[in-house]
Amino acid sequence: MRSQPFRYLNLHSFQTEKPPPVPPAFENSERRKRRDPEIRVWDPLVRVVHWVLALAFTILYLAPRESSLHVYAGYLVLTALFIRIVWGFTSHGAARFSSFRFTPRQTLTYLKNALTGQAEYYFSHNPISALMVHALLATLLASTILGMFAYGTDPHAGVVTAHAWLSHLAAGLVVVHLCGVIWASRLHRENYVLAMLTGIRRIPRAVAVPPGRYIPKFGERLAAPASA
Repeated sequence: MRSQPFRYLNLHSFQTEKPPPVPPAFENSERRKRRDPEIRVWDPLVRVVHWVLALAFTILYLAPRESSLHVYAGYLVLTALFIRIVWGFTSHGAARFSSFRFTPRQTLTYLKNALTGQAEYYFSHNPISALMVHALLATLLASTILGMFAYGTDPHAGVVTAHAWLSHLAAGLVVVHLCGVIWASRLHRENYVLAMLTGIRRIPRAVAVPPGRYIPKFGERLAAPASA
């Protein structure tokens, strides 16, 4: 049989066979020395859109509302959002929205485990980061659409006020997102910023590697996949 295509990227979707146990001391040592297996997760389009959104929203939020820079940054944010949303429904792997769809119960369980330092490992988004992705996309989309209606209107109009409050909410979510990235990086000893630049993540040896995503080290030889 051929290996199945790489679609879903969380631990529960991929780990069909439990790997042999790894002593915690060895696991921690390997991660500190950056000897963990590497897998490809984020495709180029996701990475480009992510950083375009980050830059465009920063300009949008800091530029004066009346300036042309604010307007152009808003159109750039809206364009990037449209591309990301379409890609989220049509792509495969970590970019697809269905690959990080969780129930409220799963999200609360993960949050409880995370607060006790026992958070499960996910190749793609965990339940909390998935919630953040949806919240950011929805807030930015609503804010930019209202911004189009607010352009050129009375500064005291209701649509302008709503646009401003949504922009502040989006900025607050960005701050929470950054705090979450720092926390998760320390928890899993992994550079998430670098992963979003390269598309490559290091995973613990105690986690089964998804089929077809392992990146061999220099000089390392892999067994050919079985086929029938």
